[in-house]
Amino acid sequence: MKILKYKKFTGLHIVCKKCSRHIEVSQTPYKGCNHPLERQKYKAVIKANGNRKTRDLKSLDFDEAIKELLEFKKELSNPIKFITPTPTVEIKPELFTECIMMYSDWLENVDVPFFERKLRRREYIRDTIGYVCKLKDYLQKNSKEELSIYKVDKNLVNSYFEELYKKCKSISTYNHNITANKGFYKFLTVLKGYEIFNPMASARLKSESPNPINIADSDFDKILHSCSDENNSIHTYKNGVRKKMYRPYVKEAFEIIAYSGMRNTEAISIKYSDIVLDENGELDYVLGVDLKYEKTHNYDQSKPTKIVPIPYSPELEDLLNRLDYKNHLGEDRYLIGPDEDISRDSMAKLLSHSFKFYRDKSGVTAKVGLKHLRKSFLTKIETQTGLVESLGYQKTKSVIQKNYMVKTQIAKAVKEKGFRLFNPRVETK
Repeated sequence: MKILKYKKFTGLHIVCKKCSRHIEVSQTPYKGCNHPLERQKYKAVIKANGNRKTRDLKSLDFDEAIKELLEFKKELSNPIKFITPTPTVEIKPELFTECIMMYSDWLENVDVPFFERKLRRREYIRDTIGYVCKLKDYLQKNSKEELSIYKVDKNLVNSYFEELYKKCKSISTYNHNITANKGFYKFLTVLKGYEIFNPMASARLKSESPNPINIADSDFDKILHSCSDENNSIHTYKNGVRKKMYRPYVKEAFEIIAYSGMRNTEAISIKYSDIVLDENGELDYVLGVDLKYEKTHNYDQSKPTKIVPIPYSPELEDLLNRLDYKNHLGEDRYLIGPDEDISRDSMAKLLSHSFKFYRDKSGVTAKVGLKHLRKSFLTKIETQTGLVESLGYQKTKSVIQKNYMVKTQIAKAVKEKGFRLFNPRVETK
């Protein structure tokens, strides 16, 4: 692993801006950090008046970084000068790589005014920068010189996305690449004022799911019945790795996802304390949390948590009875796998793989996954009650209609309700 030039100097360190680790100790990956040279920066760490002061240094040259460190130390020794802001001249780097680093810093709110800051998840920043870096690598691969942001034209970018669309099996992944690079160029042209052509200005996303599908009731029953065989639940991957897909909680996990209509992680995050009884002490409804909304629209916890009331159904009550909910009411304890030493996100991924394994094992040929249980649930709520929008499972009805309503099931429901176009004709004698 190549790192910036380093000689021991009091207060000077090299930090990886991707994982925040100090990496000047060794030339080999340090404490798991194996990020490229482009992610590294010099950092000043100085003790002043009993406090620890730090600053990311701008220069990537060792000698210039030393000068910046000494200037920082001088500022700390002169409190009046330290608190007096000095006007800074905004530098507009030309290299594509440096522009990516500048964009990454902006996403992380580095040197961003307080009132402009926006909290973003670390995973979002990592993935966004990763997509932009893929474009940079593609454009750079046939050039010996460092790529300038001013030399990128529409034809080069178009060839990248054309090739990506052919190779990428997932439309969602393709769209994420489009969105990330649109954001990158918007940052440069609008926020930073770069006078460059924006090749992403008219880029269009691909439609992901024009025809939602659901899981047939009979197929779901087959999958549930196949979950009981613990001794025959070994899956062999293409690379020869064997993995046991059975867990004591998989069957109940599949059921809570099917009977709640929540997303995978949301469903298995429901606790006994979320169960609400009516005045007679019987099951009334269960409280779920829209985690996707929380991460996207309430990342700073400035709004009340978005609660989704999961309606009563006999199937849900039967499952809760099997989970002995009456003896655990009010406990801050998960319904599914409460004693498992695993995060809910990791458990959700495991369940997704297990569901596909038991789907194939049960002989179900339809290519359905756990996510389709949510589509089935919302379609049934809509066809039987018409109240799916009011329950708050999605932000707007248009999102539900486009992505969750299984049109064939709607057509069947219309037939069952006795729909007809004209009144029957009365024959006259």
